[in-house]
Amino acid sequence: MSSAIWLISYHLNREREDQYLEWFHRVHIPEKLARPGYTWATHYRTASTGGVDDTTHYVALFGGESSAVFYNPSPAQIAPKQTPETRTMMGCRSESRTLILSSEWATTDNDGIGIEGSPVNADSICLTLCDASGNDMDFSAWLVQQHAPSLTGCGMRKLLASSGDARHTIIHTRTADTAPPPTFADAAASEWSSRVAGYLEYPLGRPLISMDRVSL
Repeated sequence: MSSAIWLISYHLNREREDQYLEWFHRVHIPEKLARPGYTWATHYRTASTGGVDDTTHYVALFGGESSAVFYNPSPAQIAPKQTPETRTMMGCRSESRTLILSSEWATTDNDGIGIEGSPVNADSICLTLCDASGNDMDFSAWLVQQHAPSLTGCGMRKLLASSGDARHTIIHTRTADTAPPPTFADAAASEWSSRVAGYLEYPLGRPLISMDRVSL
């Protein structure tokens, strides 16, 4: 079981993609999972629609027993101790951002709210990173009362950041043939949804990013 996620979002130049992925999955993930408190890891990607040209957007997720796992040592403390190979592979990334997240609650595909703690292992996810411009209580209430009950065929995880440039993270989990959930920017559903859409801000530039799991 885990109650925290270290999320790393980045773009990768396609010229180095195969080499990087081989290293990330064969070397980097096993090294991370060998550390105390790390419980699982997964990797997702989608084609970029903006930002750096000729890149692919990736998101890596590492599960931890608690957020304390990711602060002892912290990402900043780990960086100076990286091997030359790791530094070289990290140099393939661009537009990197890191968030350390704690789980708040989750839904199942039956719309039941439960305790979050299992690995993210869905074939596909839809990712939202956002800030609520000070309207955190209203946004959280809308998620629980209106958005979550409207989901069909997918689960949802709500996480809160203790570090990073987005306070709220929502991960919708689904199978590859399940339709994506409605975007938060869709204000047609209700007056409340319209109000929420008006104040949300998205550090990644998009309200909903569909991604597929990477496997070697």
